[in-house]
Amino acid sequence: MVPPANTQIKALSIDPNLPLVLVDADEVLVHFAIPFRNYLLKRGYELKLNGYTLQNAIFNVKSNRPVVPHTAKNLVINFIKEETHRQPATPGAIDSIKAISNYAQIIIISNVPRYAHKARLANLKALDLPFPFVSNEGPKGPALKQICDQIKKPSVFIDDNSSQISSAKQHVPHLYRFYFSGCKFVRSQMPTTDAATHNPKSWKEIEAFCYELFT
Repeated sequence: MVPPANTQIKALSIDPNLPLVLVDADEVLVHFAIPFRNYLLKRGYELKLNGYTLQNAIFNVKSNRPVVPHTAKNLVINFIKEETHRQPATPGAIDSIKAISNYAQIIIISNVPRYAHKARLANLKALDLPFPFVSNEGPKGPALKQICDQIKKPSVFIDDNSSQISSAKQHVPHLYRFYFSGCKFVRSQMPTTDAATHNPKSWKEIEAFCYELFT
């Protein structure tokens, strides 16, 4: 059984004298929507995003009507169980996060369900991203605060969810908050937020900022 996020964080080895990058996984380091879209098509469904939500976004190909919530929920759960271990990296993510890790510590914090914790670890290992990983539930602000309270150097948080960016602002106001998705398809659906400090368009842009900030 995977313990709650606060217990996972207590087990981390965190250096207070090193800069820190806290980074989300889905749609930031690894793709979710694109492999999910392919997964659905093989089963007679289609993903039609109209905004940053899966609600009413899964359609039956034959009827061209959105599926009922119970069916949508089961499709998402089954995808996570079957595909999390092999989600592909977003463009530039691996090279940039490895470059940043030369002068900052990296912690991956993602709201992956606990039943998929081991699969996400396997996914990150397969992508050669062997960084500490925390599986969180709900708003990330409390977990971010628990970590950042230990850090004396600048810290950056990268996430594609506007509510998580707002949660970070609420709990850790001094945190640099990057509102970003590594997937162009998803990025076009993201709502605007004034809670972000930065809105980068690529991993190279993030890498350049971190280099300037941390070195």
